[in-house]
Amino acid sequence: MTSSEMTKQEQRNLDGFEGYEDEVEGGEVLSPASRIIQGVKLKYTNEARWEDDSGQEVRTELIAIDVLRVVQKWGKDNQPLETIMLAPGEKFPDIAALNEKCPRSEWRTDFNGNPAGPWAGQHIVYFVDPATMNRYTWPSPITTIGSARCVRDLVDQVKLMRRFRGQNVFAVVELSHAFMPTRFGGRERPLLIIKRWITLGPGALPAPDAPPIAGPATAPTAEPKPAAGAQSGMQTVTPPSANEVLSDSIPW
Repeated sequence: MTSSEMTKQEQRNLDGFEGYEDEVEGGEVLSPASRIIQGVKLKYTNEARWEDDSGQEVRTELIAIDVLRVVQKWGKDNQPLETIMLAPGEKFPDIAALNEKCPRSEWRTDFNGNPAGPWAGQHIVYFVDPATMNRYTWPSPITTIGSARCVRDLVDQVKLMRRFRGQNVFAVVELSHAFMPTRFGGRERPLLIIKRWITLGPGALPAPDAPPIAGPATAPTAEPKPAAGAQSGMQTVTPPSANEVLSDSIPW
């Protein structure tokens, strides 16, 4: 179902987890001024580290609050010229076709020295630190197999949990990594380990443009105490039992 086939109420009831779609079709071109990065930008390095823009390792547990899918046209100065933000349930546009329509003068060189078109797709995962309420954003190319698998696994687990516990359920995750076999022998791919599940009440999350609060980027030695605005807005959720899952999966 495309965004045009949904009612406005149906679209309001979907976030990026419920409306996740990794198939290819079309999208809506928005202004390049549309804000994608919120708070601290995360990156997963070739050394299997999660770091912020300053290169500091980020090891604290985070709440995965949303996932966005975008396609951007990049200039040679590595600044986005156009941005497609896909609606819930909307498929990715045919990025190869978009690039073929662009003159070769707009093409760039990728990190491996190969020609690359200006259009590229990304998964954007948004997090919040429950201890400081700082926001984090992890953008990753949809063509990076390990990162794409990491996002799909998270989405699948969230959607399954919400099937039994309602839509207002979010995962508290540990930023980690896992071995992934490749034709070159294998490498570590990003992994989001779900530590527990919570619900978020009204006002539990900071505004997207809220200034960051000083706090550790590494895991504390004790269980983090949620920031004042979040203490009454977060509740722990018990995962479904095996009987619940099996009873729901077996048609009678």
